[in-house]
Amino acid sequence: MIEKLALILTEGIGPVRYRRLINKFKNIENIVNANISELMEILPLEVARKVKQLDIKRAKEEVEKANKLNIKIILLDDDLFPYELKHIENTTAIIYAWGNLELLKRLKFAIVGTRKPTDYGKNIAYKFSKILSEKLTIVSGGAIGIDSYAHLGATPNTIVVLGSGINILHPKSNEKLFKKIYNEGGLIISQFPIDFPPSKETFPIRNFTIASLSIGVLIVEGNEDSGALITARYAFDLNKEVFTIPNRIDIPQAKGPIKLIKSHIAQVVETPEDILLELGLGRINIKKDVELSEIEREVYEKIVGKVSLDELIEIFKDYSLLISTLTSLEIKGLIKQVGNYYERL
Repeated sequence: MIEKLALILTEGIGPVRYRRLINKFKNIENIVNANISELMEILPLEVARKVKQLDIKRAKEEVEKANKLNIKIILLDDDLFPYELKHIENTTAIIYAWGNLELLKRLKFAIVGTRKPTDYGKNIAYKFSKILSEKLTIVSGGAIGIDSYAHLGATPNTIVVLGSGINILHPKSNEKLFKKIYNEGGLIISQFPIDFPPSKETFPIRNFTIASLSIGVLIVEGNEDSGALITARYAFDLNKEVFTIPNRIDIPQAKGPIKLIKSHIAQVVETPEDILLELGLGRINIKKDVELSEIEREVYEKIVGKVSLDELIEIFKDYSLLISTLTSLEIKGLIKQVGNYYERL
C-alpha cells in the first residue's frame, strides 16, 4: 500500500497515468524496475525519473497523518474503492474517507446548486434530498447554499465530496455541518492529499468526482456560470441522468437550469418520484399506519382539503420546522404537494 500511495503522490502522476502504469506493468515492483525508456511510453522523462525513486518517506508520513485523524486511505484496487470510479480513467485513483465507509457501497445520487439559493430552492433541495435518501445515498459538495440543504435533508445517508484535503473542512462556515454529518453516520471524502488547500483548480476536479460517483444529478438552482452546471455537464458527458426543477424565469438562480433545459442536457422533474421512476427505482412505499410526532400530528390536522403553504406558515411560525414536518408527512405517504398547496392522500 505504501508503494502505491507513493506512486499516486508523485508529482506528475495523475489518475490517468497511474492507471496506465498499473495496466502495463501490473505492480509497483515492475514499475520501479522498468527501464526509463519503457516508462517513457507513458510518462515524460522528468516524471519517469521521479518514479524510479519513489518518495516512500512522504507516503509513510501521509499514512501516519491519516491514522491520527481517523481517516481511511482507499486506493484503486481496494475492495472499498467505489466501483463507479474504477473504470473512469480520468477520475481519482485514491479516496480519503472520514466516517461511515458503508455509504461508498450504496447507490448514489447527487444534488447540487447555487451558493445563493432562494427560499424555494432551499425547500426543494431539502425535500427532494429527504425523500430520495430513502432509496439513494445523496452526494453533494458541502458548499453553503443548496449543497448544505441537500446534505441536511439526507443526513445520515449522505456523502460530502470536498475540494480540499480532508482535514481542511472547507468552507469553514460549514464545519459544524460536516461534524454533524460525521457524528450522525454520514461520510466525508476527498481525493486530495491531507493538508491540500482548496483552490479554483480543485473545485472542478471535485465536481467531476461528484458526477462520476452518482447515478444521476439534480440541479436545483444556479446562475449561468455556476459550478453546479459544470457538474451537470460532466454527468451528461458520462451518460448519467441530469434533472432540474421548474422555477421563476426572472431570477438569476433560474438561468442555469434554463440553460441546461435548452441545451437538452437536463430534463424537468416536479417530484422526487419522477426521478426514481426515471432511474428505474420504483415508487416510494406509502405507509398509512405510521406513528406521528406531536408537531406532525398538529400539521396533519390542519391539512383539510387544499391548504396553501402561506396558510400553514401563518399557523406555524417556525418555517424550517414546518418544511421539515411537511416533508416527513410526504415521506410517510400521508400528504402530497400540488403546486403551492398540500392535501391529504
